[in-house]
Amino acid sequence: MTFKKTSSPFSPQKSKFENDKAPKTHVTLSEQLKSRKLAGDSAWLSQKMISDGYSLKLALQVMKERCKDCSIITPMTCVEQCETWKVKKELHKTTKLLAEPNHRLKLLNTIKNKRRLTILNILRTRSLSIENLQKKLKDFKYSHSRKTIHQYLKPLINEGLVKETNERLTLTLYGQKIIEAVRWHSFEGQLPINSQGKEERILRSLLDGAKTRGELLQIAPTNSLSRILERLRKLNLMYSDSPSDRIFYFRTKRPTHLERISPTQKRICAAIPQAGTSARTLSKSVGINLRRTYKYLRNLRGKKLVFRREVPHNFKLTEKGRKIAEFLEEIAEIE
Repeated sequence: MTFKKTSSPFSPQKSKFENDKAPKTHVTLSEQLKSRKLAGDSAWLSQKMISDGYSLKLALQVMKERCKDCSIITPMTCVEQCETWKVKKELHKTTKLLAEPNHRLKLLNTIKNKRRLTILNILRTRSLSIENLQKKLKDFKYSHSRKTIHQYLKPLINEGLVKETNERLTLTLYGQKIIEAVRWHSFEGQLPINSQGKEERILRSLLDGAKTRGELLQIAPTNSLSRILERLRKLNLMYSDSPSDRIFYFRTKRPTHLERISPTQKRICAAIPQAGTSARTLSKSVGINLRRTYKYLRNLRGKKLVFRREVPHNFKLTEKGRKIAEFLEEIAEIE
């Protein structure tokens, strides 16, 4: 039994000259090019796939399939005129960028700048020359020389978000994915500039739930964790839900009859619940002022009848912080 080979719907339509073993000599090169009609323009198809949520890997796979089924006339024609080849080249370059270990950090530090985010938003719908981009930026009250605009563009080009072709600036397919994530999560660069990525890793870790200081120390070192947490608190991205009374007292298993204690000390021991209590709460329950309660607790600790434990800080995301963390998670998963 033989099976008929079928091409993919994403593949270009084959040339009418493909099955001719010896094409007619009078057919010119331009006529051959006209005959190679694609089943949908590759540039349009790749953009449609990205806007529909497909991955860059799948878009590259589709372009490879179209390229494989295409009848190459000359190599130079392929390089200079074939849209499929151009899209495939762009996606190959993006794949290499994504494989670089520091790319995500460089990317985030690039798009934290509000002017660069504005440039990405301007280029989202059309490609522009540097002159027209300069005019568009004035609508957002950014008056810059072309030299300054080039300085803002340089990191966007280096990180594969913008490409310059024939003196026109266009978003890459990767850039389209990034700007859609920016718009979806309302990201406006609400993160410390030029960070080493520790703030971002802490925010992403808090997506799983509250974390103690000890757990966060696995992400950031002791000498910088306090400063990082303070920066995130000032930006209203996270908060600590620890109670005002962070020192709790607990009963030991040691029987009270083994020690000589006063009736008041015995009453304090009996008033301490199994789950522990703060000195302030204990003071109210036994009817003794807070200063004397602390004195009795120190004596009981000395007799090994009571021990104290510090309740750890629990760090959580604010609503604003959760949106930023979800944005960071989406950026990290782009492939």
